[in-house]
Amino acid sequence: MPIDRGSIDAQLRDIGEGDRWWEQREFRDLPYVLQPDERILALANGRVLLRRRPRLRSGPPWLVVITSQRLICLRQERFARRQVEYAWDQVTGLDHRSRLRSYEIRVTTPTGRVRVRIAPGDAFRFLGALAPLAPQGAGPRRPVDLEPLAWIPGIATVAELPVLRGIVSRVAILSPPDYASRAQVERLEATVAQLQQEVGYLQQNVAFLEELLEQRAAQRSLQAMGTEL
Repeated sequence: MPIDRGSIDAQLRDIGEGDRWWEQREFRDLPYVLQPDERILALANGRVLLRRRPRLRSGPPWLVVITSQRLICLRQERFARRQVEYAWDQVTGLDHRSRLRSYEIRVTTPTGRVRVRIAPGDAFRFLGALAPLAPQGAGPRRPVDLEPLAWIPGIATVAELPVLRGIVSRVAILSPPDYASRAQVERLEATVAQLQQEVGYLQQNVAFLEELLEQRAAQRSLQAMGTEL
């Protein structure tokens, strides 16, 4: 028996999501997948990689759902719904890393590893939902001591970003200056803005090279298949 829509709407409101998800076919299947005592903690669209073998095309996106009991990945294919799920008591490892245009979460189980790639904008809330569910030894990192960096405007927000957390923890070891004037802060902000522009330009170039390499790999795969035929 499917879960009542009103119950799911209430869960979406609890995590700050609206009813836009009902427009997606995979989400409309979710009431038939969830257990009565299961709650949605976070959800996003992304890619699910079950093997390392390169694919010529990525296919439609998956609906990736973190619940109180498991990680659920749903995708509507041509004739049926495809469903991949991992109960939290089966997960032996959980780690994550930033990529050029996505954020990758790797889930390890006794039967193998699955990689989930989501948009960088979804990473913060996804990792927040995963932290209490991570297996022992893969939990959230210790909080960073921000006292030495308290003189930097907005450092608390920066320290919560998954990509920058490790950098902030290393910088926090350094001794802070005795005094930071307004001019120093403005120069720091200008330098950060310039670095952000340069990093953006570098990311564009690397993304172009990554796409080029993927195209070359796809061409070689097609050539290899043609040779076999």
